[in-house]
Amino acid sequence: MEDKDKRSDLHRAKLGMAMVSACLVQTLNETDPTFQQRFLKRMEAAYRVLKDNTDGDVKEQLEALSWTMELLTGWDPIGGRQAPFLADYEP
Repeated sequence: MEDKDKRSDLHRAKLGMAMVSACLVQTLNETDPTFQQRFLKRMEAAYRVLKDNTDGDVKEQLEALSWTMELLTGWDPIGGRQAPFLADYEP
C-alpha cells in the first residue's frame, strides 16, 4: 500500500512542535490574557534575529517559528486570514 502522505519526518516533527507550542500558548492565555501577545512579540523577535544574524541555512527553524505564529494568529501569508488553530475549542 502506498503512503499518501509524502511529507518528510522532519516536516511532521516541525508541524507537531508548532501544534504543541500553539496549544501551550493558548492554554496559558486562558489564565493570563496577555500571554499570547507577549509570546508572539518574542517569537517575531526570535524570527528576525535568526533570519538576520545567523550564518548558514536556518530555513527549517524559520519555518517552525512561522508555522507556530500562523497557528496562533490564523494569518497565513499565502492563504490570508484563517481562524486560529482550535479557535472553536471549548474546554
